[in-house]
Amino acid sequence: MGWDSVKVGKNITTKKFVEWDIVRSYDGIYELAKIEEGKNEYGQKAFYISLRKIEDGSVFACVYLTVRKNGWIQTKVIGESQGPSYYEASEKFIRSLSPTDNKFALDWRNIVLERRWVA
Repeated sequence: MGWDSVKVGKNITTKKFVEWDIVRSYDGIYELAKIEEGKNEYGQKAFYISLRKIEDGSVFACVYLTVRKNGWIQTKVIGESQGPSYYEASEKFIRSLSPTDNKFALDWRNIVLERRWVA
């Protein structure tokens, strides 16, 4: 998956933009359950998002990477089943997700928890 770019005004925060983008992208299918903000080693903001499927209440995670520059916000969304390489989510966040059998999602969740326990 590539990056998407959207021109934004100075009056909207990156977090508010991400919240708006989630509603725009998933309205009627998923709802925002939780959002946590982190930063990776490249200086990008990484938002850890949990989405609740309206149909059955199941909750899964995705990582929204963002870069803001010259009035533009660039975003890249990585679902937990894609095995994102971003591990700053809290233990509480991981524990709020529904059980899964997806190997990549399980590996990602376990690495997040291991890094929390070691830190």
